[in-house]
Amino acid sequence: MSTMKAVVFKEPYKVSYEEVERPSDPQAGEAIVRVKACGLCGSDLHPYRGSEAGLRAGTVCGHEFAGTVEEVGAGVELVPGERVAASFTTACGTCWFCTHSLSSRCDNAQLFGWIDETNEGIHGGQAQFVRVPHADGTLMRLPKDVSFEEGVLLGDILSTGYFCAKNALTMLADSNIPPAQLSVAVIGCGPVGLCAVASARMLGFGQIFAIDRVQSRVDTAVKLGAQSQGYETANDGRGVDAVLEVVGAYEALKLSFEIVRMGGVVSSVGVHAHDKGFPVSPGQCYDKNVTFKSGRCPARSLMSEVSQLVKTTDVVRHIISHRVPLAAAAEMYEQFEAQKDGILKVVFDPWA
Repeated sequence: MSTMKAVVFKEPYKVSYEEVERPSDPQAGEAIVRVKACGLCGSDLHPYRGSEAGLRAGTVCGHEFAGTVEEVGAGVELVPGERVAASFTTACGTCWFCTHSLSSRCDNAQLFGWIDETNEGIHGGQAQFVRVPHADGTLMRLPKDVSFEEGVLLGDILSTGYFCAKNALTMLADSNIPPAQLSVAVIGCGPVGLCAVASARMLGFGQIFAIDRVQSRVDTAVKLGAQSQGYETANDGRGVDAVLEVVGAYEALKLSFEIVRMGGVVSSVGVHAHDKGFPVSPGQCYDKNVTFKSGRCPARSLMSEVSQLVKTTDVVRHIISHRVPLAAAAEMYEQFEAQKDGILKVVFDPWA
């Protein structure tokens, strides 16, 4: 049995850097990817904290990775040596949802780094190698001018931030207000929120307000084109035209409905792993004519489009705060969970 190094989930608040069995012998439709870079995502903290239960001990963590094709199974068009990035969920590329720009709801979708207690699921990408089902649908060939680090972000947080901002702009189309005259508040300026700020700027929103309780994150959002204050007076005090909620907290969603104007849009991509319910009633939405748009980002459907964002902004430079060996994963999980030392986005090198 050949082995590799990987980050393994043990129990809440405990992950371990270990020697595990290396994936091999790809089956039809599968590829084995040699991981060149992988990320630590905010949603990795849900099972880490125990707020999202059901992850089997021994599962290789992580759903953000990029690398090169090592081996392929029968019927796969990708060839060994090609540079690729993966979306955070698998996508067959042929079902109704995949062919209608909703790859996150693929009939065969599986989240990398999630194996449940019945042993259903797939291992993740915080490892030296990863098995990728539905390889041609899940993996995107990386353009020559897109790095592995950028590929890591393309498969999740960049696509999610873009999805959130684009949803808001699309829902406001009937208002006949030029994008340059629209205002948007971004609640939560972690990595996804910063990607949402950069996306809102690229899409042409005239005013972008950054809201976060961590001042350093607001400061970074300002560098990407946001304002640190003033959302209360937007539109002569009527409220902002749109709110992008990327936190996944009850309080953040509640604030979203409070500060959006009548007839505005709340676009939410935060993972709400809590049981507090919805902060407003149908009647309150009705009385304010608010449009609410939510859901898991169809990353694979957007990755090619979003690759242009990498080329037109310096968002990647501002987001990645830590580049470390994969062996440092346990320490990085602890620091990220506690938001220590200015930690924002961690990218691991599995071979360092």
